[in-house]
Amino acid sequence: MSNGTRSLKLLLLLSTALIARPADGFAQDAVVQPEATPAVDCPEGQPCLQPGGEITLDTITLSASRTEGAPIDALAGVSVVTPGQPSNAGARRATDLLATVPGVAVASDGTDQSTVVNVRGLQDSGRVAVTVDGARQNFSQNGHGTTGVFLPDPFLIGKATVVRGPIANLYGSGAIGGVVSFDTISPSDLLGEGETWAVETLGAYETNGDGRKAGARAAYRITDSFAVLGALAYRGNDTRRDGSGDPITGSDADDITGLLKAEIQANDFNRITASYLADLTDYTRVASATSAYDTEVFGQTATAKWSYENPDLAWLDFDVSAYWTGTDKTETYVFGANAGRDRTFDIGTLGFDAANTARFDTGPLSHAVTVGVDAFSDDVDTADVPGGTGAVSTPSGERTVYGAYIQDELAYSDWLTVTAALRFDGYDFAGEDTNGDPVEGDGTRFSPKIAVGLTPFEATFARGLELYGSYAEGYRAPSITETLVSGPHPGFDFLPNPNLQPETAHNVEFGLNYSRDDLFMEGDALRLKAGWFHNEVDDFIDGRIGFSGGVMTYQYQNVSQATIEGLELEATYDQGFAFVGLSAARIRGENDITGEALGSIPADRVVGTLGFRFLEERLTVGAQVEAVAGQTRVPSGTPESDNYNLFNLFASYDLTEEVTLGVDVKNLFDTQYVEYLNDDPSPGFSVMFTLNARLGG
Repeated sequence: MSNGTRSLKLLLLLSTALIARPADGFAQDAVVQPEATPAVDCPEGQPCLQPGGEITLDTITLSASRTEGAPIDALAGVSVVTPGQPSNAGARRATDLLATVPGVAVASDGTDQSTVVNVRGLQDSGRVAVTVDGARQNFSQNGHGTTGVFLPDPFLIGKATVVRGPIANLYGSGAIGGVVSFDTISPSDLLGEGETWAVETLGAYETNGDGRKAGARAAYRITDSFAVLGALAYRGNDTRRDGSGDPITGSDADDITGLLKAEIQANDFNRITASYLADLTDYTRVASATSAYDTEVFGQTATAKWSYENPDLAWLDFDVSAYWTGTDKTETYVFGANAGRDRTFDIGTLGFDAANTARFDTGPLSHAVTVGVDAFSDDVDTADVPGGTGAVSTPSGERTVYGAYIQDELAYSDWLTVTAALRFDGYDFAGEDTNGDPVEGDGTRFSPKIAVGLTPFEATFARGLELYGSYAEGYRAPSITETLVSGPHPGFDFLPNPNLQPETAHNVEFGLNYSRDDLFMEGDALRLKAGWFHNEVDDFIDGRIGFSGGVMTYQYQNVSQATIEGLELEATYDQGFAFVGLSAARIRGENDITGEALGSIPADRVVGTLGFRFLEERLTVGAQVEAVAGQTRVPSGTPESDNYNLFNLFASYDLTEEVTLGVDVKNLFDTQYVEYLNDDPSPGFSVMFTLNARLGG
């Protein structure tokens, strides 16, 4: 490992240690202390379950309309998951938190640590916007295996929010599939009521692949208005084995993630947060039988946000944020004449967004009018050895994407809600082909959306039921790779296409939300969301093989209109002693020109969770079953996948108020399976043992 890598690890460790130590001379007794943040943030005036429950549909988060609310009230497919849920306590990677979210699949490769998130059958090239603390993660490498992003360890994540479909277009341009937003932990997440400091640690061991995990996070309240947090997480494993006992090639890896975060509550109305996240991953990527690379990825995300909210100024409720994300990937050739030489894939993304919500009434109508602007710029720089294809398949270039929007959330009485919005998007890109000739392009578009929610029911059985319908359009600008890729590749030549048209999505959705407390007995809670969607994507971009001058070519083209539709269900019930969760998704998609199925549609899936609490809720035990159908609706040339069933177990026991033991069993019956969209078999039977400890004062 390089000296720079060792220096980074030492710096992160030192930073965490300094923050974890309460410094003499600082105020030890704050006048205003925050309450401990529960695993579930309960809407004011509504009862809901506290830590240990599975009712995350009540969690307050940014909804599809970019105003805060609970997913159960959103007029869209919105889900929230947290590492604190019993079934998520053994999450190995950030994307493991998405395992029970309907309509979401994860495309991964056993030989690559990057991840592609698929939402409602759409993935790659920004069709699903993935953010960390609001900062877009736009890294993409074109080639063999996955092309996705690198995400922080679950130990550093506070919650993940998923907004499905182009109704999420207020989050920024391009998200025609949806948005997956990860929020890292904050000082207020760790500090309990009356506490000035808090430290939490994690240790874990996993049997499959000799997996190791360790983490420490600490928060300290320096003054009444200023708190800081430092966190560090390490995970590593040797080669994992699949259900047949065979090694998964290239599955060994080491990863270390560090987080620094500050919260400033300047007064009752002004709040400032700033964070810096660094992640270092080492592994060997095996692209083929004769091609492998020792890989080091260094990712950084820096964010700053200023929020203002004054109840006496209903017309002023704004957020302004800026961010920078950088991912530097270095691959060292393992085999052949270039063994020991490097190729690099670097991307820097600089962005900002600003929005204000004004609240007022006009007669019987209540309004929340939000006006906002956002923009980001990608700067991609790739380099390879002479004759290498890395810089050819993932070209260098620059792209700027920008937008503005206005939205009005109207409410009439307590039974009708209407959200109407209009978004403007624009983009431009620039680069060069392999001959040094400039390649440029640009475009603009307006995209509307409207959603209507009805809660007219007063009958006992229907109380808490809301029906909604929506129509939303989304707009995705072509990526740098799609427009600028150019040059020779073994067997064919890449051709640039600066005339690519952006993709536009037209999504119709109908659904229902059902929220009831004290349904069957006092203290229980049921939350249910179900929906049907129909998404038509015009000018769908895909790679196509052709011939020019007798030479085979590969070029990204607007090849078709694609139609994707599906059903989604998410439900949770908790009555204290027992809790139940259920999620399901059935999605179909086809190329409307050829009639063939789309290759990015995940298989039908149902996930069920059942858990119990004993010994005054000190002991939690549960099981999870995942049933996945075989994917036989595939385009020609794409292999089908087989059906499979997975059984997982989880348990945790509070030895004391400060120490918790956990056991998480994955793939109990050692099932051999390959997930559709993935290239390699998934791990077989594995047990993870965890030990969590907390101190505060």
